[in-house]
Amino acid sequence: MKNFLNPRILFANWSKRYNLEPSQPPCALVSCARSQSYWQRLRDRHRPAGTMLQGAFYCQPQCLEIALVNQLSRLRVMAPPPQPSNRIPLGLLMVARGKLTHIEVTAALEAQRRARHGKIGEWIEKLGFATEQEVTAALAVQWGCPVATSVDPSTVQSLGNIPLPVLEFFQMLPLSYASATNTLFVAFGERVDHAALYAIEKILGCHTQPCVAGRKVIARQLESLGQLSRPTDVEFGPMHDLAEMARIGASYTARLSPEEVRLTRIGRFIWLRLDVHPAVRPRSRSVTTNLVFRLPSESARPLHFTHPFRQVSPPVW
Repeated sequence: MKNFLNPRILFANWSKRYNLEPSQPPCALVSCARSQSYWQRLRDRHRPAGTMLQGAFYCQPQCLEIALVNQLSRLRVMAPPPQPSNRIPLGLLMVARGKLTHIEVTAALEAQRRARHGKIGEWIEKLGFATEQEVTAALAVQWGCPVATSVDPSTVQSLGNIPLPVLEFFQMLPLSYASATNTLFVAFGERVDHAALYAIEKILGCHTQPCVAGRKVIARQLESLGQLSRPTDVEFGPMHDLAEMARIGASYTARLSPEEVRLTRIGRFIWLRLDVHPAVRPRSRSVTTNLVFRLPSESARPLHFTHPFRQVSPPVW
């Protein structure tokens, strides 16, 4: 009886009964200007909700922009992981499989050296030493991946989760999706990039499995995708100013009101994915918007920014 008459317990039961609990968690930004008291969160319960960024809640665009600056600063100076060396060079692998001779491999390497461009597989095909199918099969053995026997253009177009600039840079295509295992199968036309697959897993929240397809097949499909309208992909760059990137991201967030924002570093890009869930906002025009910031080729020093909002110091280069 004593606990039942406690004012705090009475208020908690009353709030729970009439669904008066605050509808949003406290802001993850320590220097947030808005009070984090229970009463003020209760007062703001009917206002538009904030945004989740990398699993943390930010109550307003200003707080999100500061968090974006910090996240972008970390990703900007992150060095791309070095490409792992192959177990067996492609030419020697094809010799071991009886598809080439040592003289043909030497001729292809010499042609590549003189031209100073192209992959060794391209020169093997150009010189007529092997077909594209034979080179593709050797690439699959080299990377320990299966060969994609066919590429369905309609399926590729329906899996529009990865921005086109990223697909073109890595010469890859989303091939199919298995909902039962939440697995996205990605076909590569040249080198299988596991770091890119890991970044895709993080931002899409799925598993990835690589496979190998013909280089020309991938190039043709990417060219076809480039001719289609992709209003949900917005590319910027090359960009040096991280504060400007954050302002752009916060501006899109304020306009689209996504429930969740994810970002990652993938190759020479920083990819922001803004998700609006149709179940929450069924009248939304766009379910997903991808912001792709192309980074400059030169490396940059770590940047330091100050708080509060709108007192962000300019970057020093």
